[in-house]
Amino acid sequence: MNKTLKTSGLVFSLIICLCFLFINASAQNNKPLSKLYLEGGAGGGNYKSTTADLGVKMIIKDKWSMNLSYKYLEMDPKNLPSDYKPETGYVFFIPYTYSVTSDMQIVSLTAGKYFNLGRNIWSTTEGGLSYVKGEKIGFQKAQQTSTNILIAESTSSNYSTIKENKSSVGFMMQADINWAFASFMGVGVGVYANLNSIQSPIGFNIKLLVGKMGREKKRKS
Repeated sequence: MNKTLKTSGLVFSLIICLCFLFINASAQNNKPLSKLYLEGGAGGGNYKSTTADLGVKMIIKDKWSMNLSYKYLEMDPKNLPSDYKPETGYVFFIPYTYSVTSDMQIVSLTAGKYFNLGRNIWSTTEGGLSYVKGEKIGFQKAQQTSTNILIAESTSSNYSTIKENKSSVGFMMQADINWAFASFMGVGVGVYANLNSIQSPIGFNIKLLVGKMGREKKRKS
């Protein structure tokens, strides 16, 4: 857990540093940023995945978008056996189920097109490269065993597992639609797919946006 938090902190620091670099580069090239905001969200997808997201997005001249993002996923391994049975049991009469999961972290830099869909509503479509760090899990058939100790009882899985950490370069594709309900805040929903040699997740996320929304003021009649 501490290692994961440390990694998340380093990634967040990198996102902030690169954000300032992009702002500086845009200013030097006379490319004003019409929107600049932090994205934080959560979602799900294939392999029964759950995700957490953090990123920085820039909209340049109401035409182009650039995004630096970090995604953490917890999901079923792609090679999960069809007859796999998780560990089950209870403690203090409270039942539990423990299933093996695969963790993945993805850092992506993407760029693409901005589309204005109406007053304070917009969408983006992007693609780019990712650094992917994840787990590959090996399964070996095992005999199930049961233990019973007064207040607790458990039955082991019918497979033993071996986890191996892997890293890879991936390709990220994503699209979203967003709405700025205030000058500094908005909400959005998006979809994504990451192609890599470890495990390729596809999913959706719901996001909170905080920053420069570039919100248009209501025109007077």
